[in-house]
Amino acid sequence: MTGLQPAALEKEITGIGRAHPGRVGVSARSLDGRHEISLEADGVYPTASSIKIYVLYTLLVEADRHRISLAERVELTDDVLKPGSGVLFHLDAGLKPTLRDLATLMMMISDNSAMIFLSQYLGLDTINREIDRLGLAQTWLGDWCRFDTEYANSMKFGTATPREFTDFLLRMQRGELLEPASTELFWDVLRIQKYILPLRRHLPVSPWSREFGFAESAWVASKGGLLDDCASESGLVRVHDGGWAISVMIAETPGIEHRAEMGEDLISNISLAIYYSWAPLYFTGETNDRN
Repeated sequence: MTGLQPAALEKEITGIGRAHPGRVGVSARSLDGRHEISLEADGVYPTASSIKIYVLYTLLVEADRHRISLAERVELTDDVLKPGSGVLFHLDAGLKPTLRDLATLMMMISDNSAMIFLSQYLGLDTINREIDRLGLAQTWLGDWCRFDTEYANSMKFGTATPREFTDFLLRMQRGELLEPASTELFWDVLRIQKYILPLRRHLPVSPWSREFGFAESAWVASKGGLLDDCASESGLVRVHDGGWAISVMIAETPGIEHRAEMGEDLISNISLAIYYSWAPLYFTGETNDRN
């Protein structure tokens, strides 16, 4: 496995981004702080469903503070069952999943109804206060209860920057933000993906490894999102004794929801380029500081 040297990698990712018909932002930083890629990383982009990361985070914060129990069962009523990604909208009202069940559905299959219930249960103000406490000045969650009527206005449902996503993910990886058990659960839930999201699509990652006890040379914990004019995915890539946080955000690309491959290919290509360049460093212990 060989990859590009730093200057060539930056050039390739810049080229991928500039070839896309819309705005593209990229932030990737290795866990050891030695490697970084940045392309319009401080630009503000719509998050689409990637903002659900912060709903999960706030849920775990409240559990750590003993204000809620993840084992609590709650009843789903018609008013929270909304169309979009996920399955709950297509099931009968009256189901009583646990809060942890809803968090898993929200991340595993991006279930909008689960997200709407949890955001109401926690309160939008509570979630945005937690985001503020993290110092993420450009990150914000909007009201997803209006998703079924206003989904075309992607900036209404959440904004962020690629750098703020990677800042947060690196702090989570260092165990700075939650209790150890909640930190482990955070990553476990983000790793559950039954379909291959773009960041992991071309990497040696299996969605079945943990369930069947397979050895893993790499794993990805992430959340993606897609709306009418935007796409994004942010997460953590772990390889052997290292890894990196990565966020790719795309905006102002009309019709991308109907041509999802436009965003998926871009995110996949950027992810693969970084993997080829950085992963060998953490399998062999070699450095890659030469241009």
